[in-house]
Amino acid sequence: MGLGGTAQPLRVIHLNGPINSGKSSTGQALAARIADADFIDGDADGLPAHLPEEQRWAGALGRILRQVAGTAAPCLIVAYPLDDTGYRRLRAACVARGAALSVVTLAPPLDVALGARGGRGPDAEEQARIRAMYAEGYHSRAFSDVTLDNAGMTPDEAALRILAALDHARGAAHHARH
Repeated sequence: MGLGGTAQPLRVIHLNGPINSGKSSTGQALAARIADADFIDGDADGLPAHLPEEQRWAGALGRILRQVAGTAAPCLIVAYPLDDTGYRRLRAACVARGAALSVVTLAPPLDVALGARGGRGPDAEEQARIRAMYAEGYHSRAFSDVTLDNAGMTPDEAALRILAALDHARGAAHHARH
């Protein structure tokens, strides 16, 4: 609770990036460092496999947007690859909720994302999608508040860097207003 007994506004930290960039493992490490944070792995797992992939990803984003609208947690950490349309939908949901949104893009070099990370290497289909996501710009989104090359970092090290960068950005914004 904030001053006067009012609840703090929701804070959403969205981890963007291509497949195998470390969104899920970094998101879990970040959520462990923020009191009462909930983590949402926004992948399309758990959605009916018979659906076309585009519909499965749309369903995953819908699940994220419902969480933003209805969570009681003070902070949501979300791992999901955003395109411009997805970002606009997420931002609109955050505005409607009165939530503060920060987007962090994880951007290891392509050769790192194509390799074994987190205990397994991507199969040929995933490697093709990773290449396509880099070509589509998922590693360098203009809407990102922070872009981090997390190659060679543990998820915990990346989480610490993200927290420092977001704290720095909030401090700079505060000083610019005053």
